[in-house]
Amino acid sequence: MHLHRILSTLLIGAALLGTPLAASAEPAPVAAQSTPTTIPKLVAADDAMLYAQREQQSPEAVKFEGGGESIYIGGSVVTLLLVLLLVVIIL
Repeated sequence: MHLHRILSTLLIGAALLGTPLAASAEPAPVAAQSTPTTIPKLVAADDAMLYAQREQQSPEAVKFEGGGESIYIGGSVVTLLLVLLLVVIIL
């Protein structure tokens, strides 16, 4: 029982002390000079032409039917669930 309290105290302490330390880290140095660049903008006609060419290259695209539903569980959700599970197990 004492081990659970020690581990939970260490975990909470690491979370509370580690966050401000990570936030107070110095930012990376910024380059003194940079050269501006220009990016050519594509117009909608160019996009339509590119899509038409791609569609002609793959005739199987006509048979595609969208609507596949899926659920994406990101890293934040997994981390949150693991922390909640850890708290339930410890307490």
